[in-house]
Amino acid sequence: MKTLLKNAHIICPVQNFDALGYVGIDEGHIQASGLGNAKSEADYDKIIDCAGQYVAPGLVDMRVQSADPGFEHLESLETLLKAASASGVTSVVSLPDTNPVIDNRTVIDSLSLRASQIGGPRLYLYGALTQGQKGHQMAELGLMAEAGAVGFASGAHAIQDSLIMRRLMTYATMFDKPIIHHCEDYQLSDGGEMNEGETATRLGLIGIPAAAEIIMVQRDIELARLTKARYHVAHISTAGAIDAVRRAKAEGLDVTCDTAPPYALLNEHAVNGFNTAFRLNPPLRSEGDRLAVLQGLNDGTIDAIASDHAPVNRDDKAQPFGQASCGASGIETLFPNLMSLVANDNLSMMSAIRLASTAPARILGIGGGSLETGTAADVICFDATRAAIIDQSKFLSRSRISPFHGQPAQGHLSYSFVGGQLVHQAAN
Repeated sequence: MKTLLKNAHIICPVQNFDALGYVGIDEGHIQASGLGNAKSEADYDKIIDCAGQYVAPGLVDMRVQSADPGFEHLESLETLLKAASASGVTSVVSLPDTNPVIDNRTVIDSLSLRASQIGGPRLYLYGALTQGQKGHQMAELGLMAEAGAVGFASGAHAIQDSLIMRRLMTYATMFDKPIIHHCEDYQLSDGGEMNEGETATRLGLIGIPAAAEIIMVQRDIELARLTKARYHVAHISTAGAIDAVRRAKAEGLDVTCDTAPPYALLNEHAVNGFNTAFRLNPPLRSEGDRLAVLQGLNDGTIDAIASDHAPVNRDDKAQPFGQASCGASGIETLFPNLMSLVANDNLSMMSAIRLASTAPARILGIGGGSLETGTAADVICFDATRAAIIDQSKFLSRSRISPFHGQPAQGHLSYSFVGGQLVHQAAN
């Protein structure tokens, strides 16, 4: 069915479109797009009048934990993709921290097949950097690359051994795949409960210094310089680490990074009530760090925004703050939080779509992030002005714990298309 989205406010960072226009969809691809009106509406089987709502490339969420296989009680592949469909996420990139770990091509083949049978958003997979995510022996990077791994990630773990990281970077350059690293020096963070500072002291919680992230980022940048690897810092959260990435970019190193909405919208003071929904890894940082994240998003130092979706057992959250598991549901709050950043004038709409769609697709070398003619029709239509309240009880994900529960937000998703197929239509 040929579908026309007309009277739409088109946002396409690739084509620099930010005005009223149209998008035509045919056989799973963008058949036509432009500003103004389509040449002939009679050519289309279905016409959707967007009435001035935004039409943009679907979101590409480059940091998602699926928990499937092995932890389906927290999140199954089916519930994850269903939640993504209703959240404007048309491509999900899943971390390898499953059971078994995604450290060989067999697991990649199995998950890719299952996702194709489920339908909805596209599923891409990272291969684990080390066998079993234990940080000691290199995983089968070459075979996983052949099987379709879009990069190699440490998941929620950090590679402590510098020699192993050097070898990983050197080997990864053979496949032109990025290394995605969670940066944390365990010698500094072990036993920590929240960001180190006055708030931690006042609450009687053990602090995690910003240096735990900064030192690891600096080490990795030195190794990236040495090996010429493509290196990506995951969920960056500190001013010092952002400055290190900024300097690396200025030097011309192939270094990128992403952050997540909590580090742009929240700070350590959210922990005051000991609500374990705010226990995250990295921890919520200082207000100075939060402002540095916003600056990094606007000056191009931070390349992307990802949900950092990390399903967690409710019983493991119902603990004293320091004993509770880190993590929270993020995939269903990515879109409303993006719209809140736009509404608060922290980002332009063009920047928001670029950060959460175009840039992740570019970093990983996958489709998406564009409304250019001939590209896959992964498209969302939304009202950015409609107010909402984030309600975790209504999440489609099995993980219904969010640090943004009860918070006001912006945006209402009307339609989501993946490969031209309608995967979500709002009830009202």
